[in-house]
Amino acid sequence: MFFHQNRAIELLRQGSGNLQANFRDGQEEAISHIVTGTQRLLVIQKTGWGKSFVYFIATKLLREAGFGPTLLVSPLLALMRNQIVAAERMGLKAVTINSENTDNWEQAEQQIFSRQADIILISPERLANQDFVNRI
Repeated sequence: MFFHQNRAIELLRQGSGNLQANFRDGQEEAISHIVTGTQRLLVIQKTGWGKSFVYFIATKLLREAGFGPTLLVSPLLALMRNQIVAAERMGLKAVTINSENTDNWEQAEQQIFSRQADIILISPERLANQDFVNRI
């Protein structure tokens, strides 16, 4: 797939709510790397650098190209809530499955199976649940 730089910066500005926003060092390269799918990528950055923007922009570009949803493992429930809001500002349909929202799991799973979900945020312990791994 081809990386669309102008669309990526448009999504950054939309997601951040800042029409003058520009990528931080390494963000655009990370997004391009993910979207073109040439190799695996490990991004280690400090809190506040904007890793979520990398995930969300890459997801949006891939979904617009017809690819499936992204699975994001997020260890902090408060961060997960913030990530959902940020993803939705970018026009992504985000669903979450974690220990805090067990009453909503069935609805989230329906959105995943019907291909409505763009990004699925889960807590790490979900990966230890074999039933979850098999179904989702």
